[in-house]
Amino acid sequence: MTLLEIFGLIGAIVIGIIAVRISLTFDINQFLENRRQIKLNQLKNACPHLKIDVDGENIRVESFFSSPPGTITWGCSQCGLIVNSKQDIKRLQKPFLQNPNLYIEQMEKFNKLAKKLKLY
Repeated sequence: MTLLEIFGLIGAIVIGIIAVRISLTFDINQFLENRRQIKLNQLKNACPHLKIDVDGENIRVESFFSSPPGTITWGCSQCGLIVNSKQDIKRLQKPFLQNPNLYIEQMEKFNKLAKKLKLY
């Protein structure tokens, strides 16, 4: 064996050991679940938590937050976000009530993420 063949053999053994080590520690199901959880968190951040309807001259605003009986927390029925007070709800919805264009952009982002997660 030449010196080049010896170095090639050592390199192949090292690469083989690394590949076996990675394949033993990598769990594809855990990876997919983590990726889904990240997408769900992004979906919660993209949700405007309210619905704005325009009927001619009338504007209706409907909040997606509701408080189940017997609890003090509020949950968004669209994305599942849980908040503890009405002040938090107002803080989350205030920018969209002040700027309807921001609401439209946010709903587009929300719908795009929901389609990626196959929720629609």
